[in-house]
Amino acid sequence: MFTKPRNGWTDIVLDDFEGLGSYIQDVPVEVMEASISALKNDAPLELHFDEEGSEFKLTADENTKIVAQGYYGPETYEVKRTKMELIHEICEDMEEYFHDWVEFNEDYAYFEDDEAEQKQAFYDEREIVLKALLDELKSLV
Repeated sequence: MFTKPRNGWTDIVLDDFEGLGSYIQDVPVEVMEASISALKNDAPLELHFDEEGSEFKLTADENTKIVAQGYYGPETYEVKRTKMELIHEICEDMEEYFHDWVEFNEDYAYFEDDEAEQKQAFYDEREIVLKALLDELKSLV
């Protein structure tokens, strides 16, 4: 689903759909919090992504649908994965690129060279938050 985050972007690929996640959103936190909420409340998984000029919303339960709103109006995509399959994929992607997700933050990217201590402290705090979310999500799956 998610490629390795780089330069403030991650590709989101599901079947025939390709979209982008930008670090103007806290993608790992938002995605894991939404997944946790969907599991705890036995509700559909709903994710929204701002592509900086276009956007899309993913809704997953037994069926998964993506509605993309871009320059040419809305487009709908059906994805052959259930909510649980997507959440498993999210766990795998968050785990595989964990340290990249810790750095995937607009604030982190804009620390100056002379702010190494602050940058490291920010990283350490963010690592704790993402690790706790990932552990909680994995415990629910």
